[in-house]
Amino acid sequence: MNLADILQKYRDHIALKWAHRLHEEVSSGYARRPLEELLQTTSQASEANYAAMVRGDFSKVDAFIVKVCKLRLEGGFSLSEVQKAFEIYRTILIPILAKELTGDALLEALQSLNACLSRTIFAFSDYFLNMANAKLLEKQKKLDEDLQAAAGIQQCLLPQRQEKSRKDEDLEIEWKFTPSETIGGDIFNVIHLDEDHLGFYMIDVSGHGVPPALVTFSLSQTLQPHMGCTIRKKPGCTPDYEIVSPGEVLTALDLEYPWERFEKFLTVIYLIVDIHHGHLVYSNAAHPPPILLHADGTFELLEKGGTIIGLGGVLPFEEEDKAFSAGDKIIIYTDGVFEFTNDKGELFGEERFHALVKSLHGLDIGAMLDEIVRAIEGFAQGEKLRDDVSILGLEFKKRIPAA
Repeated sequence: MNLADILQKYRDHIALKWAHRLHEEVSSGYARRPLEELLQTTSQASEANYAAMVRGDFSKVDAFIVKVCKLRLEGGFSLSEVQKAFEIYRTILIPILAKELTGDALLEALQSLNACLSRTIFAFSDYFLNMANAKLLEKQKKLDEDLQAAAGIQQCLLPQRQEKSRKDEDLEIEWKFTPSETIGGDIFNVIHLDEDHLGFYMIDVSGHGVPPALVTFSLSQTLQPHMGCTIRKKPGCTPDYEIVSPGEVLTALDLEYPWERFEKFLTVIYLIVDIHHGHLVYSNAAHPPPILLHADGTFELLEKGGTIIGLGGVLPFEEEDKAFSAGDKIIIYTDGVFEFTNDKGELFGEERFHALVKSLHGLDIGAMLDEIVRAIEGFAQGEKLRDDVSILGLEFKKRIPAA
């Protein structure tokens, strides 16, 4: 009896035993497949192996590899599972060959078996990995597209660079935003409260990527005037609205975004600026204190407030009033502007940041923010920033009366 005769004689026995062992021994993935499906697969594999081992024709093996790769990859099987499945064929066939053949005939049959399985397993492994990588690349491409779309949405939540209306002529607003990932956990914006008042907020949600970005989106919607958090309706009164104080706004956020809900730390600074009368009021929920930079280069830190958002009102959110004059500026920022190191492990730090801002007091607000970003990039020396960098700058100007 030769190898061809043996494979023909034991064809059905090998296919059935192979299917049963796949179902019972390899993995839960194979155990979940119907036995009839596995038997059909092992029968096709046995025929392909016959053509390869007896006639040296690997075309059926190659066709089988393409089919089973797609089947198992889509079924969530790992490469090691399928490699183990192929090896079972060897353990079934060797005892049969040892029983039916001896001497050189047995040696030649074993060599044919090993050549067939080596070619099959290597070819399958390459094909499987190529298909898996292609699938991963496709998923990554889709993920990147989704992240880019999300980043576009996040950009829409930032102040828009549009021509300022006449009520903003006393104030110049500039900003810089560089997320450490495609999308970040920082958000800031300007709220038009009425003809005299603008609201400014900056929020830093712990973490990076999609989860904190979703929280920032929710927060930005909550702070929209029509949501009732920053402006309270008063029907029948004149005016028919009331601007909600910064302390009350932070208290509302503290109740709406408890730690247990998102498991994210939230720091917030919220200011209300009377742009025509040189006055502001603010409250700070553990956010890095904004800098009120006076025209002469002296500055104050806006630190009054309370704890991080989400602790359930353990401390009240205090407020503070400040007056400002023409030439004064306010720099609002997140800790990403100073909590980073260069390639030597040196920390940029708050002290360096404050000194930098003070040294730039003579520039207009746009040029000042450009220089701050340039200094940050120069200090980092190409190192990737580990946190989002957000800076919002306000410069108070005198109104020029119309001729």
